Amino acid sequence: MKIVSVIEAIPPYCGGAEHVAWIHATQMAVDHEVSVVTFAEERRTELREGVTVQFMPATRRKLASYLSTHRSLLNDCIDSIAPDIIHCHMPNILSVCISPGKRPFVTTIHDGVPENELQMSRLEWVKFKGLRRLNIRKSDVVTCVSQHNRDIMRTIYSSCADKFVFIPNPVNERFLKPVTNRDEGYVLNFGRQIALKMGVLIDVARLMPETRFVFVGTGDMIGDYGLPNIEFVGFSEAVETYIDGSSICVFPSGSENFPLVGLEAMARGKAVIATRRGFSEYIDHGRNGYLLESSEPEDIARLLAEVLTDGDLRTRLGGHARVTAEQYRPDAIVSQYERLYEKLLIQRSENSR
Repeated sequence: MKIVSVIEAIPPYCGGAEHVAWIHATQMAVDHEVSVVTFAEERRTELREGVTVQFMPATRRKLASYLSTHRSLLNDCIDSIAPDIIHCHMPNILSVCISPGKRPFVTTIHDGVPENELQMSRLEWVKFKGLRRLNIRKSDVVTCVSQHNRDIMRTIYSSCADKFVFIPNPVNERFLKPVTNRDEGYVLNFGRQIALKMGVLIDVARLMPETRFVFVGTGDMIGDYGLPNIEFVGFSEAVETYIDGSSICVFPSGSENFPLVGLEAMARGKAVIATRRGFSEYIDHGRNGYLLESSEPEDIARLLAEVLTDGDLRTRLGGHARVTAEQYRPDAIVSQYERLYEKLLIQRSENSR
């Protein structure tokens, strides 16, 4: 099977959705011929991890360019690959400008925020909404990476609700290596270091001066807060080493869809405390982690202290967490997409008779 994945950016410098799309592409490439179409400064082709990457020029005004002069360049590239399936991860300029013809077209929605909650300017909102709706309109199937996201999409786009199906994100295999059972006593948060994701933890750290808090990732919350128990590490390509050394991982995020950070920590056998939104897709409260009932610093600090002082509890939670994470291995998730692709190809063949 020939598959084209359309992604705006690829690792290492990209967002969570793009990282997931790359895992999907490399895993698919084990048994299929996979090409990724993405942006770069200039047009070129590279082979990475078994995937052929077709870089399209990122012009200054990408939307205008790809709706006009660069549209033929993009579609000539797609036609030269002659894929059986085109799969877009997050509606974007490239995917909107592709003419799929008779090829099945799949879109994956990675964000889980209803349109009325998006934190962006009016112009950005109109562009985002337009790209998403155009993509959904021409898609045969739209996969949602969480059940609550699928339900949101079915409500917003009720006229084509039957297009939306649920297939979760996979966790990277590197997090599923044997656990080390290290525990250096610190609380860990990793991912984007922005107020929406982890800002409240600064106040929690202030309430727990004897507890060390480590933050891995980049963002505008990195700074000097006058707290000796806080450490900002910055970007790391080996975040699992920080997970392994932690006592517990905490994610008090205000907005998530299917957050991989929780599963990555659980895959390393760590107890996780997180907000309900998004994390409840895989955290069973009290069994493999804890879901926060409150975002108040005092309540988070109280639960943290309880778990930090009970090693047996952390071990039990971490053991169940690892078992949960095993269910999201890439090959298990990719097999769901393979079945979806095969179903679409059969339907397309039957409809063309």
